Amino acid sequence: MSDSPTSRRAVALAVLLGMTYMYPAYLVGTLGVAIRHDIGLDSAGLGLTVSVFYVVGAVAMSPGGRIADRVGPRRALRLSAVMTGLCLVGVAVFGGSWAGLLAALAVGGIGSAVGASIGTVLIVENVRASRRPMAFGLERSSIPASTLVAGLSLPLLATVMHWRLVFLVGGVAVAALLLMRVPGTVAPASAGRPARVKLTPLMPLLLVTGAFLLGSAAATALSSFFVDYGVTLGLSPSFAGIALAVSSAVIIAVRLTLGRTRYGRLTVAAMMALGGVGFLLFIPGDRGLFLVGTLVACGAGWGWTGLVALTVAETYATMPGAASGVVQSGGAAGGILGPLLVGAVAQYHSYAAGWLLAAAFCGLAALLVLVNRAAWEAT
Repeated sequence: MSDSPTSRRAVALAVLLGMTYMYPAYLVGTLGVAIRHDIGLDSAGLGLTVSVFYVVGAVAMSPGGRIADRVGPRRALRLSAVMTGLCLVGVAVFGGSWAGLLAALAVGGIGSAVGASIGTVLIVENVRASRRPMAFGLERSSIPASTLVAGLSLPLLATVMHWRLVFLVGGVAVAALLLMRVPGTVAPASAGRPARVKLTPLMPLLLVTGAFLLGSAAATALSSFFVDYGVTLGLSPSFAGIALAVSSAVIIAVRLTLGRTRYGRLTVAAMMALGGVGFLLFIPGDRGLFLVGTLVACGAGWGWTGLVALTVAETYATMPGAASGVVQSGGAAGGILGPLLVGAVAQYHSYAAGWLLAAAFCGLAALLVLVNRAAWEAT
């Protein structure tokens, strides 16, 4: 992607970290059937469990972005890796009770809050502007890659070991990040600046944060309940896990394709709207439509994040971590609302109503992106 070894290393680390900091939440969703059976949770309880991870992340995400700006990616990456590793090992050790599972996921939420903005800082500091569209496409592809790995863990690991041991395997893998060399100084030149730097213009940033919230709510609900809903339609848990992994691969392909050039906000809005159509295909309860709808909902409804990350990082170039932290806090808040609301609707009404709500999230997100476009033009 770049002639510079430092740039390649920075992007590689951003990808590996992106696969790491969200992994605990995705693994809970993928192994949800076994977790529910072992602990005795219903759909709403599983949604609440996943949401704890995002609650902590949402609260700490904006400060986490400022931490990445001020201490530099090296220290921030190690902090994120340690917290995420503790989360995964904590689930393995204490996840036999609901309280232990919630406590471990709360620790993981802290790791995600710090980790979410590090990739942006690494890319801004080490990759030249002409290479950044692909760099952000790769970095944002790491998150669905995490879902892909979580999905494959079901047929490859969870069928031969207890689900808590799957988390332990993940914790060992995360420890490898601590051994990797991180480019850049220990603390960037901006470390001498005041801790609080005003992000302007603010309104467009808030609008894109709202759109990210809604898109994340839909995507997180899908990853949290995909396997469970697939089983209700007659799919085996292993097949549903593989299907989730395939849908993650589609997201990766879309993000990498979009990373080859620059696209505008109209493209993002159109993709969000199309993602909503994918969720509508879930409603009839037909397995074929469900699988097709999954590809559409994932590829279109969650394939645009690299474009948003690139725009935010370049618009707020003096504080990329802080700006990214604000937007990512919206994603974390969406991770709270998505599983909670869709899980509750599925539990107390029907899964069809829950997927209709997810489709509405996508439609509202598309509308906010259009308003955001007008706000940028007015500044």
